[in-house]
Amino acid sequence: MTKSLEERIDDLEVHIAHQNETIETLNDVVSNQAQVIDRLVSAMGQMKDHLLDIQELVEQAPANQKPPHY
Repeated sequence: MTKSLEERIDDLEVHIAHQNETIETLNDVVSNQAQVIDRLVSAMGQMKDHLLDIQELVEQAPANQKPPHY
């Protein structure tokens, strides 16, 4: 019941082919995730800049003052 050398080599080739396909798929996923992360980092940087601008505007705004009709 032992497999011949040729059958064992064929099995190994099939196994390697499946592993190569899996590696390529995982590589595509990782590459896509890296692109998404780069976009998210960029968007967060822009949001941080906007928040700092808003903070500056709030700090420059006059403190609670009574309206002119008081």
